[in-house]
Amino acid sequence: MSASLKGLPFAKMTGSGNDFVFFDGRVVPLPLVTTPEAITRICNRYNGIGADGVVVLEPIMSGADVQIHYYNSDGSPADLCGNATLCSTALSAELGLAQSSGMQLLTGAGLINSRVASPVGLPEIDLQPVTDIRGAMPIELGPGEERVGFSIAGIPHLVVLAADAEVIDLAARGPGLRWHPSTGERGANVNWVSPLPDGRWRYRTFERGVEGETLACGTGAVATAILLVHWGLASLPTVTLQTSSGRDVRVSLSEVGSGNAGYAPTLSGEGRIVFRGNIGDLG
Repeated sequence: MSASLKGLPFAKMTGSGNDFVFFDGRVVPLPLVTTPEAITRICNRYNGIGADGVVVLEPIMSGADVQIHYYNSDGSPADLCGNATLCSTALSAELGLAQSSGMQLLTGAGLINSRVASPVGLPEIDLQPVTDIRGAMPIELGPGEERVGFSIAGIPHLVVLAADAEVIDLAARGPGLRWHPSTGERGANVNWVSPLPDGRWRYRTFERGVEGETLACGTGAVATAILLVHWGLASLPTVTLQTSSGRDVRVSLSEVGSGNAGYAPTLSGEGRIVFRGNIGDLG
């Protein structure tokens, strides 16, 4: 396995601390880097490159500009990752796979329109409308937790309103909620959120597939913003959330349907290349 990966070019990217190893599918064959064994070796933070996930970008001939193949660090595929899609937008533009002013990305959760917004140069993505929103869930609250809701923002998320998200023990509390029966067979990501004095919101995410806390979660930010608006705690159009890396992500929402049936979200945040390299000996 290590020998077959040796020499492959990659880019390490971060979206507010949510980090990924990217491969250009025109150069690197998809099957070579997307087996569970390859992914876990690549994502290992001690003997590998280290990342929350692996992404392969492939140009496609019709229906979109680029297809995103995303895999969690445990080797499991995921339909959507918000920060990986922000990073994919920035890298697709740099590699010449698509125009920075506007592109269409194909994900497991459907087609996403995105762009690198001027003048700040941050990528932003338009997610599919979110209509599965539940303001309450049959889940017993833990210490410091005030209410819990649910939303499917490409993938399922629990959102827990807390007095102070900083003090929640995610390692202890996360697994039980991540696999709570009410979230479905595959479970859900879990986000804790609390208000900051300046009007922003602090959120933290226990992410399935990583099975631990990540420094940021793009779809988690979307689900969290939607539940905050649904609960009447935040107002349209834009909710700003602080990630565990200290960077902000912004979620802009517009109502869709009648009777507040759902929201069309746009996520804006970091998509930065940290370094480029070639795989050596992963051991």
